[in-house]
Amino acid sequence: RSAARTSRSNGEPHVRTERLGPMESTYSFPAFVPLSQRSVTSTMRRGDHGVGGPSGVFDTASGENVVVIHPGSRWLRIGRASEAVPREVPHVAARRLRVHVPRVSEPTAPVGLKEPPVPSPHSATERTAMDVDNSDSDSDTEAFAYAGDSSVDSTLSMLRTALKQHQRHSKRKVPSNAYSQVISYNRNTRAESIHEHNDPYRVEWIDASEVEGDCVTGEAALRIADDGQFVSRWPIRNGCFNIEEYASIEDVLGDIESIWTQALDRELGIQRTHIAQLGVVLVIPDIFNRTEVEALACVLLQRMGFAHLLVQQSSALVTFGAGFSSACVVDVGAQKTSITCVEDGHCSPESRVTTMYGGDDITRFLYHLFVRSHFPYANARLSRSHDWMLLNDLRERFCTVNLSDVNIRLHSFFVRTPNANTLKYEFKAYDEPYQAPLCLFYPEIMDAYYEVPNYGESFVGDVTPTRFGILPTRAESVVEPAIVPQTDAIDVPVDPPTVPHTFVPDPQAQFMRMPLDAAITHSIVHSGSIDRARKMYASIVIVGGGVAFIPGFDSLLSSRLLQIRPDYLPSVDRIDIVAPPRDLDPRVLAWKGGAVLSRLDTAREMWVSQKEWADFGSRMLRDRVLFQW
Repeated sequence: RSAARTSRSNGEPHVRTERLGPMESTYSFPAFVPLSQRSVTSTMRRGDHGVGGPSGVFDTASGENVVVIHPGSRWLRIGRASEAVPREVPHVAARRLRVHVPRVSEPTAPVGLKEPPVPSPHSATERTAMDVDNSDSDSDTEAFAYAGDSSVDSTLSMLRTALKQHQRHSKRKVPSNAYSQVISYNRNTRAESIHEHNDPYRVEWIDASEVEGDCVTGEAALRIADDGQFVSRWPIRNGCFNIEEYASIEDVLGDIESIWTQALDRELGIQRTHIAQLGVVLVIPDIFNRTEVEALACVLLQRMGFAHLLVQQSSALVTFGAGFSSACVVDVGAQKTSITCVEDGHCSPESRVTTMYGGDDITRFLYHLFVRSHFPYANARLSRSHDWMLLNDLRERFCTVNLSDVNIRLHSFFVRTPNANTLKYEFKAYDEPYQAPLCLFYPEIMDAYYEVPNYGESFVGDVTPTRFGILPTRAESVVEPAIVPQTDAIDVPVDPPTVPHTFVPDPQAQFMRMPLDAAITHSIVHSGSIDRARKMYASIVIVGGGVAFIPGFDSLLSSRLLQIRPDYLPSVDRIDIVAPPRDLDPRVLAWKGGAVLSRLDTAREMWVSQKEWADFGSRMLRDRVLFQW
């Protein structure tokens, strides 16, 4: 108080003191006098866009310092963001066996794969002779029935009956005894041997003794002469980690790291010492498992040493790559099909559907149809890598759903095996290339030939992702009522307590295969309002290598979608399947979208640096991604 009186006597302005109780007699705290900011004209740090100055911003304008990685079950698409198209590498690794042991089965044979029965050379002799003069080919269809395939005989008979009706309705001539003619020709065909120096497309097989190191990845892993010294495995199956052929998650991540590192070196010329200067865009599935994404992020940032990481869902990237603002993205890959409705770069969580089938299932069914018609290459096995590539090539070349292409046609193919001459085969086919793609609409056919692994028993925690639209089961608290305490009062009947809206996924139903047209309809009707569903019906885009190149598949799918359209959408009288613009390859649209997203200014907030990952871990992904984590 005396100090304040002294200041007033000296002419100084009075400063109000804060009263703090017992401390008032000892200390005096003058209040803060705010400064006027009316005349402030400084532009210091006004042009900065982030903390730490311009040196802390990851510049991706050119795209030279960004690598986009799109891993799949069969193929790895990788490339710089500045490139027009990515490099495609088989997503497989072959490791040398430490101890040579006799194999029970081929190393590339998928678990659950069922080899078709080889038909007897005399199984259709009598029936073929009787059906030569029969003008109606209904009885001729029975020549295709063999023991062991009774589960698909009824479906196949129905499909062939429907094919004849479509042919007659469109005024097309149905060949008489078509199946008998095909069987008769294929049973009598013989292979033509071609010497290696006369084969311009011969395969340069790699001898196991010439391999340096214990791991071979990519295309080289498929060209190793099979002598029992290497085992080939695919780290990703059905869009998830391969839990059938690997013993631990470290084995899976080890092969993934080897495949990606060698692909960067061989395909892009990026050595491991230069990875620390680059950023990477990781394309993940629409329905993903957080544990798997975190493991892949750890591989990229910590083990491989990338400086920055950006993660985005594949369907959203497809719209970026194709230039669509909204679309229903149907991604039919090799082993997995995913459908998602995307609007303004956001994937609707309720519309995501994933089914475990793809182009590989079409290849299996096509081979089984060929076996029924006495395929001349009787020693073909789906478990051998070179045979699988041959059959997959036949699917890509011959499959069609155009009625004008259904006729008896003569085809040829070449069989190239290690340490043997090239064999040329000629065979005839009728409706096999037409019926094979239809298995996507009849999942019971695929279930007869391949059993989906039980991903619920994975070594990765919570590896089973949540899938919308599956049959739910009641929670345990609903099934088992709570314990009622014992009292002396009168017993009153107590109903079991119910937990409203408490559902858990059914472990048996979530891996059931849904027909493709039903899955697309389910996704669209759960996308939101009726106006949004109408918009999605008008912009369906098909990507992936499963069915994108099958002639006539777009019109077939649109007609089936129109037939099963919901009753409350009567205004939808037309369904449009939009082709990718600028003749872009539908297999690389997701990769292209990742390259586009990485160069946008709005993506600067999505990057996760290596230091941030080391300090905060997976929490950075939850804070930086633009989708529901």
